[in-house]
Amino acid sequence: MNREEILQKSRNENFDEMEMQIHDKSMKWTYIVLVLSATIFAFIRANAGLPVMDLCATVSLSVFTGNIYRFIRIKYTYNLVIAVIMLLISVFATIRFFMSH
Repeated sequence: MNREEILQKSRNENFDEMEMQIHDKSMKWTYIVLVLSATIFAFIRANAGLPVMDLCATVSLSVFTGNIYRFIRIKYTYNLVIAVIMLLISVFATIRFFMSH
């Protein structure tokens, strides 16, 4: 392939690496804010004697979804390990929530 063919192929792909990086960073910040806000609300709810396991299950399921998607797309074992851990935490938290803990 010569230089012109490579440039033409790149233009035809409709893939913008900068947009992908921005999207990835936005997801990182989404996770951070999700976890921090859930932690604050869980603390407030725990002090009021309310259950907090629904927040734990929601955050864990969200992180599981992002990591399993990354594993399916890029096959990094790290993402699979994190996804499995988050799924287990989510299942545990959901069971505890329905048991009124």
